[in-house]
Amino acid sequence: MKEFKSNVALIGRVFYSRYSLFILNGFLLSAVLFLYMQDTYEYGIIKALANNVKSEYKGYQSEDSLLVGSLRLTHFLEERRNRVFEKEELDGLYSDFIRPVTYDLLTAKGACGSYSIVLGSILHELGFKVRFAQMKVGEVWGGHIIIEAQTAKGWVVLDPSFTLYFRKPDGALDSFNDVQPNWNFYKQQLPQDYIHEYAYADVRYTNWTKVPVLSPAVKKIFDATLGKQRTNDMSLRVFFIRKFRILYYIALALYLYSWYKIVSRYARKRTAAKKSVPAKMDTGNQRVYKRA
Repeated sequence: MKEFKSNVALIGRVFYSRYSLFILNGFLLSAVLFLYMQDTYEYGIIKALANNVKSEYKGYQSEDSLLVGSLRLTHFLEERRNRVFEKEELDGLYSDFIRPVTYDLLTAKGACGSYSIVLGSILHELGFKVRFAQMKVGEVWGGHIIIEAQTAKGWVVLDPSFTLYFRKPDGALDSFNDVQPNWNFYKQQLPQDYIHEYAYADVRYTNWTKVPVLSPAVKKIFDATLGKQRTNDMSLRVFFIRKFRILYYIALALYLYSWYKIVSRYARKRTAAKKSVPAKMDTGNQRVYKRA
């Protein structure tokens, strides 16, 4: 046990040595710059797509036209990329761990998930509140992923994989809650290539069992503070649309903390050095030193 504690103490001294802190500081600075550039680049692309939608559909001056325009643009882009990359293996740490929006935009390797991430990002840039809807297909949750967007008239459902949206008899876009109990009516609006197993049986917006123990615990906290209905309607995926921005802020916080440790360590050493400087007192031929 003593040996273990001494090893831990040694590691701590090495880690907090000025050389280690300077190396860590340089690494974090590089990470901050990289993540900032990646976030700027990625959402520069998303902003350009959103501007394209506004330019093409500005004459309609309605929320529905922006939603449908974004839906069509997403399908147009993703369908063609899916044909190119469908059979290619592009797995790697970068794409699997971070999974940037540009990866889904370029490759559409996530199928309906990629389509929805791109559409959700465009709509988010256009100012819409969105949520990722995990459809229940048979007994499997998340068998198909779609997007819901909030308008002045309520939530509407959008399926970018099939350029699908539903209209009420009055022509307004419709919500999942309206489509679900009236599926026999709304399925008449399905395109020919639609997969009929996606029958709008049920939907959830967050997988609260994804991380054992942690996810259910977080849900209980939200249930108690926000209420069960608001928690069930919450789409956590939305908060991670701009992943590089989140990672940038984390890296920036660590970088500033690293600088704080360097400066505080330097200040402590200067203070200790001042206290240890001897003060001279002449007593004839003999010098007496005492601590200041």
